[in-house]
Amino acid sequence: MTLSFPRSLDAAWEQIRSWLEPLRQAWPNLQVHEEILPHGTPWRWIYAPARRQPQRVLMLGAGLHGIEGHVGVAILDLFLREFAPHLDAAVTDLYLIPVANPWGMAHGRRVNANNVDLNRNFLADQQPFPRIDNPAYEKLYPFLNPQGPVRRADRWRFWLRGLKAIAQAGGPSALRSASLQGQSQFPEGIFYTGQDIEPETHNLQRLISRAFQRPQVLYIDIHTGYGPKHQLSIVVPEKEPRTNEELAQQLSYPHIDRVRSETFYRIQGDLGGYLMRRGQALGVPTTYLGFEFGTWGASLAAQLRSLRAMVLENQLHRFGAEDPSVAAWVRQEFRDLFFPQDPEWRRAAETQARQAFRGVLRAFA
Repeated sequence: MTLSFPRSLDAAWEQIRSWLEPLRQAWPNLQVHEEILPHGTPWRWIYAPARRQPQRVLMLGAGLHGIEGHVGVAILDLFLREFAPHLDAAVTDLYLIPVANPWGMAHGRRVNANNVDLNRNFLADQQPFPRIDNPAYEKLYPFLNPQGPVRRADRWRFWLRGLKAIAQAGGPSALRSASLQGQSQFPEGIFYTGQDIEPETHNLQRLISRAFQRPQVLYIDIHTGYGPKHQLSIVVPEKEPRTNEELAQQLSYPHIDRVRSETFYRIQGDLGGYLMRRGQALGVPTTYLGFEFGTWGASLAAQLRSLRAMVLENQLHRFGAEDPSVAAWVRQEFRDLFFPQDPEWRRAAETQARQAFRGVLRAFA
């Protein structure tokens, strides 16, 4: 089969509904759950309990960053049609969270309705909610969160501003760390952690608590945008005890990275880190695998282009653009970063997803 990419949130739900009957062949007690988020969008998840005594949990998630759900649902569709039939349903609990941020997907944004980056919101599961101290972000605020409508000239002026920001931050890696790790000070800014546990985060935390009642937990989370061009990298949390080399051997997959490494970037409040902390505290063997499908690449030019897409999309959301053609270009650039239309990229994503899923299932059989 080839990947099937839903064009909208409604199309995604239709595609997800097509999974149910095939899954019920193996998991006859499959359940579909729905909750309404405060802004009125349904938040849905699927639970397929093991037929007999559960020995492990497999959690499959996508769309935590809204717009990334188009690719995420396509990758989950591939897994469920080609690989799920090989799971041992007698001993495996299956959780599917196919669109973890439905508002973001519906509106073509990475964030939720409160401008929170949900993969920076897993800082705690109770009050008081921590704040992230990121003074470097504050210094770069005018660059990362420009004021006023997006202008046509911003398309090239951003490159000049980016070079100045690199010098101000102390180098490309320092700029990447300052901008991407998360910040709590500016609710209107990019990579905002939020001031409280968001409803979507709370829902996921509740499911994770249920999953930890079983002896072993594996969470696979689908993302797009960052990393080498046309490459699926499996990204693990900083506190994953196995080395990248050990994981590459166990998973039979060569491209392993981890949060806060030279080739990736530091994140605070990420889902993977939260999951590992909970698992280690409870003594439950836990693995989090972030499937990161890179789009534009990891070169300095690609990183700046990605940051430009993020900055200008947020600026457009806040202030609009000087004319409709500028707004259309900003939206298209943002969409190309997280939902590529390039046939070559899609073929590579399909091939590498199959390779990664084969290795993961062999390792966790």
